[in-house]
Amino acid sequence: MRRLLTPPWLVLHFFAVVLTTGFGVLGWWQLTRAQHGNAISWGYAFEWPLFALFTVALWVRQMRVELSKDRPAAPRRREEPPPMTSPFEGGILEARLDDAEFSMNARRSDAELSLHARQSEFDPNRGSTA
Repeated sequence: MRRLLTPPWLVLHFFAVVLTTGFGVLGWWQLTRAQHGNAISWGYAFEWPLFALFTVALWVRQMRVELSKDRPAAPRRREEPPPMTSPFEGGILEARLDDAEFSMNARRSDAELSLHARQSEFDPNRGSTA
């Protein structure tokens, strides 16, 4: 609790009180203007109090964050979400296998063709009609 009484926090408390009070006064002023016939002031009459509530909410949140630094962190166990699956997963896996087989067969046939070409270069029985 002492942490909230340090000079930086006292300045923050001062600003929070001034802002909240100022927003309340501005809301009251806009409400009286709206009651005297200024139609656009109705929006501001509700807007300024919302700013005041927002200021108080942030002020309280920052105080809670600051005070939570004093407490030791409790180990929290998070459950891992289940892995994402696709309804098309079976088809995707089959396509991958087909692609792998195709590329393996293509590599194999390329290797066989190059081996056949090398053999025909050196085989005197095959080949040249010259």
